[in-house]
Amino acid sequence: MKNRLRLAATHRMAIFLLIVSTTALLGACRTPTGHANEKREAQAEKTPAQISTENGHAILTLDAATQKRLGIQIATLSSAVTRERVAVPAVALSGQDLATSRNSYVVAQGQLQKSRIEENVADKEYTRLKSLFDENQNISQKSLQSAEGTLLASQAEVRATEQQLNLQEAAVRQEWGPVVAKWLVEGSPSLQALFDQNKILVQMTIPPTVTLEPPKAALLEVPDGNRTEATFISSFPRTDPRIQGRSFLYISTAQSGLAPGVNLVAHLSVGNQMKGVIVPASAVVWSEGQAWVYEEEPPDHFSRHPLTSDVQLENGFFVSRGFSMGDRVVIQGAQDLLSQELLSHGQGGGESDEN
Repeated sequence: MKNRLRLAATHRMAIFLLIVSTTALLGACRTPTGHANEKREAQAEKTPAQISTENGHAILTLDAATQKRLGIQIATLSSAVTRERVAVPAVALSGQDLATSRNSYVVAQGQLQKSRIEENVADKEYTRLKSLFDENQNISQKSLQSAEGTLLASQAEVRATEQQLNLQEAAVRQEWGPVVAKWLVEGSPSLQALFDQNKILVQMTIPPTVTLEPPKAALLEVPDGNRTEATFISSFPRTDPRIQGRSFLYISTAQSGLAPGVNLVAHLSVGNQMKGVIVPASAVVWSEGQAWVYEEEPPDHFSRHPLTSDVQLENGFFVSRGFSMGDRVVIQGAQDLLSQELLSHGQGGGESDEN
């Protein structure tokens, strides 16, 4: 019995040692290759771009797979024409004043209509009584005179309400200018769009020191950082007390950040036309307080160039120097390229600013 127990114990120990040896052998065979793969993957993830320097510029070389992984997208710049712009103060106007003006005009208009109806009734009554008086004298002269007096009073009321309506229209024109005054008088769809808050009026004031005529379109800079276009309506009789310049009315599509009373900056096109290209806003990255754009030259090679914009547009930056029609610039993934470039210089991306 003891011999059998000793033999079983020896057998179990042999199996245990065999399992341990096999595990160690497999681990030894797999570890070098696994570590090598992990090291290569980590290295590829850390520095996917090859960096070289030409004429003082860093050149990043990326193969197609790396560009796909980083989400690099490229656009070709096309030619564009624009004019220089000047920034002037602006303010979004409240629709409440419009509603007040419209209500005052409608009240005056309703009073005139009422007066004309009363005049018409009085005229018919006087005509009927006069006919009876002239033919049969079945009514007294006093009744006829009373009807005549009512008619004259009604006619005087009509003239008074007509004058009141004319004065009201003049007041609206003096307050809002000829175009909006016409909207208010007619109750046009444009006025309804303002009441529905689909559109908003903007007062722009050109300082006395600036000599220019208001352009047909302007670019509004909203406090939340967005930009939107506004269309010229007319001159505006009101004066901004902060500036004491010439004021003009523009209309724009209502949007978030463009609320009544908000102070804005309007960019107006002035001067002669300039030729250049438009660099999309998505292509711009910031580093050390400077705007940069990555250009592909030649294929799969990317270099960073400073961006000096003459005019900022709603969809990007107008550039007349430094970039040309046909240049290929990175419009997606530029921030990753900047991080790789700074990483290669041992900066770890610490000098960059996010888009």
